[in-house]
Amino acid sequence: MTNRIHKISIILFLLVFNNIYGQETEEHKIYSQDEDEYILKITFPKNYNIDKEYKTLYYLDAYWLSGITLGSYTILNLTNSVQDVVLVGISLDGSEKDWNKQRDMDFTPSPFKNLGLFEDFKKKNLENNVKISFKTGGGNQLNKENTGGASLFLDFLENNIIAFVENKYPNLNKRRGLLGHSFGGLFGFYTLQNHPELFKDLILISPSLSWNSFELVDENKFSKLAESKSDIKFYHSYGENEIIAIKKSSNDIKSIITKLEVGNLDYKFNPFKDSDHHSILSKAIYDGLLYLYK
Repeated sequence: MTNRIHKISIILFLLVFNNIYGQETEEHKIYSQDEDEYILKITFPKNYNIDKEYKTLYYLDAYWLSGITLGSYTILNLTNSVQDVVLVGISLDGSEKDWNKQRDMDFTPSPFKNLGLFEDFKKKNLENNVKISFKTGGGNQLNKENTGGASLFLDFLENNIIAFVENKYPNLNKRRGLLGHSFGGLFGFYTLQNHPELFKDLILISPSLSWNSFELVDENKFSKLAESKSDIKFYHSYGENEIIAIKKSSNDIKSIITKLEVGNLDYKFNPFKDSDHHSILSKAIYDGLLYLYK
C-alpha cells in the first residue's frame, strides 16, 4: 500500500509540474510524395512570444526520443541554462515496425551492402558459405530495396517539412539545429557533408558510420563543409561501451574534421565512459543542448 501511495504521489507531482512548467505542443501531419504520413511535434518554450524570433532544433526519431529530448530541454530552460528554442520532432506515424522501416530508408545514404561489422569474419569464412543477415527494430531485415533514401529525405526535409514549419511560424529564424542518434546520426553526417548550410547547430550521437564499409568516413566527402561560410556548432558523442565499429568510425571522422581546420566550425567531440548505445542518450542530449544553446 505504501509503495502504491508513493507511486500515485509521484504521478500527481509530475502532472502538477507539467501543468505549471510544461511547454505548449502542437502536432501537424505532412505527407511525402509516396503518401507516407509524418508527424511533426512542435514544442514551444515557456513564455513563447510570436513577436520574438527563435532558433529551431529538429530532432529525428521523435517516436521514441520526444520524452528524453523535451525533458532534458525543459530542465535546462527552467533553470535558465539555455536559450529559448522551438523544438520540432519528426517521425513517421504508425507502429514500431513502421517507424523502423521509415528510418531504415530515410536515414541511410545508399542501398544496403553491409554494416561494416563482420567483413573480416565473412572474408575468412567464404569457403564455409557463411551468410549473415541484419535486422533492425521491428524485425525489419535490411536489403537494397528498403534502404538508401537519404537524398530523397533530405530534399523532403528541406522543401516540405522545414518550409511548412517556417511558413506557419514566420518568427522562427534561419538558425536551425538537427539532433540525430544511430541511423539518425548517420543521416546527420550525410547532411553535414552534402548540405552544410541547412543546419548550423548539430547534436549527432553514436552515428552508424560503419554503414556500407564506412563510406562516409572519407575526407573528400567533407569538401562542402570545408568551403562553407556558415558558423556551425557541432556536438558529437558516443558511449565507450558501444561496439568497436561505432567507436572507431566516430574517432576516425573526428580526426578528419579536426584536420580540416574549418575556421567557422565550433566542434566538440565528447565520448562518455560507462555508456552504451542507449544509455548514452540522456547524457549526450542534455550535454549537447547545453553546448549549443547555453
